[in-house]
Amino acid sequence: MENKFYEILENILEVKVDENSNLSMQNCKNWTSLNHIDIIMSLEEEFEIKFNKDELSQLKSQNELLQAIKEKLC
Repeated sequence: MENKFYEILENILEVKVDENSNLSMQNCKNWTSLNHIDIIMSLEEEFEIKFNKDELSQLKSQNELLQAIKEKLC
């Protein structure tokens, strides 16, 4: 699951991503608001989950996204 997560981020952000990257909207120039929407939509489709509006406003980093996915898949 995590490998697919990192692959999605890499494809959209066009940077190397792994568990130590700690990417966020603040420290990755490619993580624009448009790319953020692409990330969310891709993750929802891949993992067959949905994020609500409250979650979307708080999921602004690689670690926050990964944790939210893990919680939804449990």
